[in-house]
Amino acid sequence: MQSWGSESMYDNRETDSMPTKSGVIGIIAAALGMKRNESLEELQSLGFGVRIDLQGIKLNDFQITEMGGKLNSNLSNRAYLSDAIFLAGLESADVEFLKKIEDALKHPKYSVFLGRRSCPPTQPLVLGIRNSELYPSLLDENWLVPEWRRESLFRYTDNLHLRIIMDSIQGSSVKKDVPLSFSPFKREYGYRYVKEMPGKVVTKESFSVPTEHDPMLELR
Repeated sequence: MQSWGSESMYDNRETDSMPTKSGVIGIIAAALGMKRNESLEELQSLGFGVRIDLQGIKLNDFQITEMGGKLNSNLSNRAYLSDAIFLAGLESADVEFLKKIEDALKHPKYSVFLGRRSCPPTQPLVLGIRNSELYPSLLDENWLVPEWRRESLFRYTDNLHLRIIMDSIQGSSVKKDVPLSFSPFKREYGYRYVKEMPGKVVTKESFSVPTEHDPMLELR
């Protein structure tokens, strides 16, 4: 489960269809042990991109929270992504800074979540540092969907297109997704341009799709 709400308002907590830059920077800031009022300028400067390996299913949850005392119950709608798989990449010319982030994500000082506290990660967050620019790295990285899940994805097609969306100086759209402050007293977000790049194509012939599902495979 994960939830990335760049457009959430009040009690309607929506989710984007992919990880947000603000959400990923929040994960890194928690892993580094940063306080909520610390400057995010260094993290803001990181290039950011996402490859959608498996879109997953959107789930909507209606919640009633008892506020206690004479307060009324709080009603809210919250959206999540279930069984989605994304490859998120960060880019910087400062390799030592990337190594610092990598070490923090492997040994986080504060708990990290995939957008919300109810969504802890179930897999390692770090695949390593690649000695290339961000887009080629996202394009060349192996498909992250486990083999036992691929058969159903190729049921109606022989080719799958994995979308890649990245930061861009002059993108085709704008998102309010750059964290300026995580302070609980004054959260602020700025805008960034994003652009969809030519995606990665995976074909059925490229993989040995198993004929049987082993439910214990991921635990070995």
